[in-house]
Amino acid sequence: MAGEDHTVAAASVSEKDVLINQATVFDNINYMGRAVIGASVSNVEANAIIAELDEYHTESKVTLAIPHSPEGFVRILDEKREELHSDPVKAILYCTKSAKLPHCFAFTSGKKGGSMYYCHAFKCKDKEICMRVLNCMATTFNRGLKKNSISDTLHYEFDLSLEILEEDGSGTPVPVPQDKDTFKMRERKNHHIVVTVTQSNSSALILERCCGVFLAPGDSTDPDNYMLLDMPLEMEMGSSSTGPLYVIKGIWDPVSQPCHWLTGEGTRSVTLAVDVVASGVLDPIRFERKTQFKIYPETERFFLNSRYLSQQSYTVKLKLNSEDKHRRFSLDSVTEKPMSSSPSRLKSLFAGFGVGDDYSDDISESEDEEPLISGSDDGIEEASEETLKTWNTLLDSWTDYCTRPPELVKLARKGIPNSLRATVWMRLGGLTEELIEDKYRHLYDESRLKECPHEQVIIWDLNRTFPGNEYFREGKDGQEKLYRVCKSYAGADQEVGYCQGLSFIVAVLLLHLEEEKAFALFSVVMKEYQFRDMFKKGFQMLQLKFYILERIIEDQMPDLWEHFQKHELNTHMYASQWFLTLFSAKFPLGLVYRIVDMFLTEGPDTLYKVAVSLLKLSRNDLISQDFEEMLKYFRVALPKRFMNKKQGQKLLSTAASVKIKPGKVAVWEAQFHQIQDEKRSLQDPVRRAEHELKLSRENNHRLEQENDMLVLHLTQNQVNMRHQLDELEKRNLELKRDLAKMTSSYEEMVDSNSVLSSEIERTKNLYHSSLIEGDDERARHKLTIKEYHNMCRALEERHEKEKQELNQEVIEIKAQVGGKAIDIPSEQRLRELEMELAKTKLCLVEANCKAQEYEHKCTTLLEKLKHYETGVLNHLKAKLNR
Repeated sequence: MAGEDHTVAAASVSEKDVLINQATVFDNINYMGRAVIGASVSNVEANAIIAELDEYHTESKVTLAIPHSPEGFVRILDEKREELHSDPVKAILYCTKSAKLPHCFAFTSGKKGGSMYYCHAFKCKDKEICMRVLNCMATTFNRGLKKNSISDTLHYEFDLSLEILEEDGSGTPVPVPQDKDTFKMRERKNHHIVVTVTQSNSSALILERCCGVFLAPGDSTDPDNYMLLDMPLEMEMGSSSTGPLYVIKGIWDPVSQPCHWLTGEGTRSVTLAVDVVASGVLDPIRFERKTQFKIYPETERFFLNSRYLSQQSYTVKLKLNSEDKHRRFSLDSVTEKPMSSSPSRLKSLFAGFGVGDDYSDDISESEDEEPLISGSDDGIEEASEETLKTWNTLLDSWTDYCTRPPELVKLARKGIPNSLRATVWMRLGGLTEELIEDKYRHLYDESRLKECPHEQVIIWDLNRTFPGNEYFREGKDGQEKLYRVCKSYAGADQEVGYCQGLSFIVAVLLLHLEEEKAFALFSVVMKEYQFRDMFKKGFQMLQLKFYILERIIEDQMPDLWEHFQKHELNTHMYASQWFLTLFSAKFPLGLVYRIVDMFLTEGPDTLYKVAVSLLKLSRNDLISQDFEEMLKYFRVALPKRFMNKKQGQKLLSTAASVKIKPGKVAVWEAQFHQIQDEKRSLQDPVRRAEHELKLSRENNHRLEQENDMLVLHLTQNQVNMRHQLDELEKRNLELKRDLAKMTSSYEEMVDSNSVLSSEIERTKNLYHSSLIEGDDERARHKLTIKEYHNMCRALEERHEKEKQELNQEVIEIKAQVGGKAIDIPSEQRLRELEMELAKTKLCLVEANCKAQEYEHKCTTLLEKLKHYETGVLNHLKAKLNR
């Protein structure tokens, strides 16, 4: 069965093998190859070699034979059981399992004190087989130790640390806050329990598996009080600077397995116990750790996740069991030692095990020595009026963005005014509103809508980016914008995608620019300033920058370089975060802005200048420290030092004075490439050719993918254009039909218009003739009325005259008759005249009535004509509108 180990005689493995000792054989192990390694014991280099060989190796199934005797040979056999390579057990100096690839392992062989060591890398079918291989090798090594031992009692030193994580809103486990040795936990939440066991003495005791994690209330050690946590357990093996390291992980669900003494809010004292099985030991070893849980409601929110990781030390005493025929040991005692904390070392222990990815950045050993929170602001001073005037004058004269003013560098080193920083950054990037609108805005919107394979990683990084800045707190607009910009760039630059560290640079830009402008400037930084080259596959450019920085340190600060070499402090251990985040992850924002000013003004060499300046200013402190203290200094003390603005200005002044000679840099680049070529040349020619062929195939595959994407985009564009053309043709037909209808309607309207024009003309003529007739009729009526008036006036005058004559006659008659009363016939005549006058008046009234009637008829006729004319015009207008 593939991966199965079985015991065979070493002589049956190969006819040339003259050894008769038995060996444990593992079949179907994938041998990835070997590579030269610089140090006989280096977990970092071994992991790097495993990763590189895993990426470029070809399939090569082998059989690995591990002898039972420490005097035997570890043999690598091909499928025909022919020996490919062998090393004596005594020549194997170091074994390790990959931190990132749990199914891979490697061992280092060579002569102690020799000049060259080889690292052999293997890949197993699964991580269980990998652990069995390592345990088998450890058993062989222990037999060698036991053979030389004259004591029946063995002592082993172990350190145990406890970490508890809870899932956040996105399902990502994050460490719970701590106050000293008290874990702050929420009710009804799944708890990820992580126990790290590290051996701290030289002789190794291999732990094979974990058989259980237990909880008990208070300080009880009574076995009956312990509750076994019902959860699947994983145990991963690694290595640290002090010895083997084991990480035990499990997820406890308090809902499915409730614990009554942990129910409800409040603080509880608990004892956690871990039982492990060790190789060659009959009894399981129990490590007991006393701690406290503070229970909070399920909805409680913790804003500052302060943590204090402490470790408990134990001494395990084993005693040889004289009754056991295999001469195995029994557990004699497990003794606790005083509790201590060592964050720098624990930081290295967690590397590669996925235990709180942000743990190494935030771990601290006391509340007074917390690292500076990422995104902390030391206060931005406003520039003086004179400085603002100088910069405004510069900006007014700076019309050609492709040519920078000669005084720009000098001014930028003094600091760009915060109120003008956005404008100056945009000009340094050569960005105009037109360019952003024409190129970047469309790219930003298009990329933001694409599916992004890095989306989950971006979401995880949101809460880790500038947690000390209010703008990027959870639920704030800053996180939304940060997510959109990072996702858009990952979609636009698929070769790089998204890598951790990029979010810090984007966040710095978002603190000054709108998100479209921040995306545009970030794209310029990545491409034009060659920042993206550091994130390309294999991080080769980043390794080159580390090498050049190391050569600069050796050239300018030889004493510090020797100190780093003495303590094996590699450049990547402190400079990775500096380079990948442009110094923005841990330093105060005020200083970060000034560094970005300098970077955009003077280019990529700013990385070297600032890094060298940091080391120069810290030189005296670092030389007096050991490995652990230097790591702690880089993580805690160095960033806090620059909360002082004078120190920040001193750093930038020092950086401005650092000289980076291009000639030397070119020589160092050539040396780096030569070293890489030499490493490749030591590989088997066939494997090297296969590696180069694989690279060519990968490049070809990538180009084919890009070509397929271009073809796909072209096809999609053609389909879209065909669809749009069909829509336009359909629309054209509809418009033609509408035009034909409108033409027909227009012709009908023209005919109707002719008819209506004729009717209007006839109506006008009728109106004019009627108007003339009316005027004539009115004139006749007026003449008639005038004649009636004259007749009436004449009648009245005649009547008055006759009346006066009659009165005169009456007077005369009266005078003649002498006052006798007589009947005067003139009274009858007077009444007749009055009657005649009344008839005349009546005729006059009738004439007036007829005149008014004619006037009314004329007015009505005119109104009808006007109404008819208005209706005809409205009808014509309506037809024209239709």
